[in-house]
Amino acid sequence: MPVMIFEASIKDTQAELLILLEEFDRICRQNNIKYSLHGGTLLGAIRHKGFIPWDDDIDVTLERKEYKKLAKCFNEQSKDFQIIETYLHMPKMVRKRFGKDTVFAWIDIIVYDYITEKPLGRKCKIGLSLAFEAMCRDKSTIRLSVNKGHNPFKMAFFWMAYIIGKPFSYNTKYGWYNQFCEKMLCGKKEWIYRSNDSMFGMSIKTRASWMTEYIDIPFEGRLFMVMKDYHEVLVSIFGDNYMVPVQDGAKRDVHLNYKRAFVQHLKQKVQK
Repeated sequence: MPVMIFEASIKDTQAELLILLEEFDRICRQNNIKYSLHGGTLLGAIRHKGFIPWDDDIDVTLERKEYKKLAKCFNEQSKDFQIIETYLHMPKMVRKRFGKDTVFAWIDIIVYDYITEKPLGRKCKIGLSLAFEAMCRDKSTIRLSVNKGHNPFKMAFFWMAYIIGKPFSYNTKYGWYNQFCEKMLCGKKEWIYRSNDSMFGMSIKTRASWMTEYIDIPFEGRLFMVMKDYHEVLVSIFGDNYMVPVQDGAKRDVHLNYKRAFVQHLKQKVQK
């Protein structure tokens, strides 16, 4: 795998991320696929009309049916970019090839699935989703969970799920994960959850109706899609005062560690 720029400046990283996002948007519009900017990317679009000044990643969300359409067409229709489903549990859009002047960056693709309205069933679905997620990890990324502040009980849960999943191939475990999230404990299909997000992200239930209409909003001088009810989603993630900037320095450190692990994964994939 060619050498790329690993630790670039925020400005250079954001420039590369914008290239990725423009291609993602192009493929989605070309195939009538609905998506939304998400998390800090959505917050930046609303608060700054672009990147949060210190943000070094991009998140997008799609409903499961929309993601399936994207996964079928993206790698064939994009000349320079690809969606990878072989790292951790969350699909990522990244370049197919890296040059010595290429900044290493990617887009996290987060999927919404239905979740039951019943509290006990909801807890079971989130717990089992986390177990399948842990099965799809390797030792290095299980250890990275410590940096997210999980308590010893949660870490023991992750390690146990990882050990149970070890005899099975990644593709088998990833298939189980997606089948479970898509088809089990869906209830009346009035609520959805981010089935491949972090523990915190999974725990936030969202009304399915919030993901039925989309609008275009400006981001770094371009137009990208967001769900029409973006305010409700931002409040559920960041609270009522989401327009007040708060910098999270710890997030950048964790992200850098995951970036190192992702580079190592891509190197191993190329060698195979």
